Amino acid sequence: MDLFKEFAVKDYAAAAAQIPIIDFGPTFAGEPGALSRTAAIVRDACERVGFFYALNHGVPEDLIDRAFAASRCFHALPLEEKLKLRLNENNIGYMPINASVQGASTVHKATRPNQNESFFISHDRGADHPDVLARKPLRGRNQWPPMAIDGMAAMRRDMMAYFDALAAMCDRMLAVFAVSLDMPADFFAPYFANEAQGTVRFLHYPPQDASEDNLFGQAPHTDNSFMTALARTEVPGLAVRLPAGEWFPPPVIPGTFLINLGNQMRRWSNNRFLSTPHGVLNDSGTDRYSIAYFHGPNPDSVIECLPSCVSADNPAHYPPAVYRDLVLDFYRANYFHQKGHASEAATVAAARQ
Repeated sequence: MDLFKEFAVKDYAAAAAQIPIIDFGPTFAGEPGALSRTAAIVRDACERVGFFYALNHGVPEDLIDRAFAASRCFHALPLEEKLKLRLNENNIGYMPINASVQGASTVHKATRPNQNESFFISHDRGADHPDVLARKPLRGRNQWPPMAIDGMAAMRRDMMAYFDALAAMCDRMLAVFAVSLDMPADFFAPYFANEAQGTVRFLHYPPQDASEDNLFGQAPHTDNSFMTALARTEVPGLAVRLPAGEWFPPPVIPGTFLINLGNQMRRWSNNRFLSTPHGVLNDSGTDRYSIAYFHGPNPDSVIECLPSCVSADNPAHYPPAVYRDLVLDFYRANYFHQKGHASEAATVAAARQ
């Protein structure tokens, strides 16, 4: 596959040094001066590469292990059971292989569907939740397999524990991002109140033939959220495009999450912070699992370029926009269930192949 031939890194040590490891422990512990020190390091990482490793993030390792076990439990279900939970208009549920394409990507022209299956969850809202009753977009309920199936109750418990822990971790990082952008530490907090747009995506990448042209586990793209926190196993496949244009596979560093910024952070910062292209090609010969948590503001939020990032010499490059509209546009460009790229029957047939 021509594009990913660039993944061969000439100087791996130098490339890996491009993604810094940032210790959040002192800041999360409230040590004097830690917030400003961490913000300075985060600022440099976000302006240079748009990725960093988060160390001492506060999420227990056993909780992460249970989340991976829950993911494997779900993906081991018969396809017929998973297809009963097809991804809906709120982007919650199961998405089979061949059901998405990186149509919104500005870094690569995707012509073939992504070779991964995913299970998406969000806040575990009840049927009587006001937003559920009002059928507000992006405020729907999770879809779960029947609890009568062996292991499903524990799977649901562990998936939701992971969602809650990652949402809390990312909320704790908001002050660091605000200070790194020369804004008050509490600036972002109101945007993430009242059930912010958080989503966990439990990904399974079956082995694929890397010789097939333009076929990826996840084609090169940028994320659309405010930030993404990624947990991975040792199976390789992820590659990040460094600022110089070289692709390289970031190593798995124990005790860290790999954090990257999304398009909404780029928009808020008026392009000061990077939303960096990345993609997945699983030519390892074995199954690959990862868990991506996407942290975004409340869907009603209006995203407008920050005053600290706008000047007479650098006017706003984006008009104010409602986050809900930006998210729905992204979904329509990427997911077949949101548009007319393929009929439901065709998508199901492809998933069975």
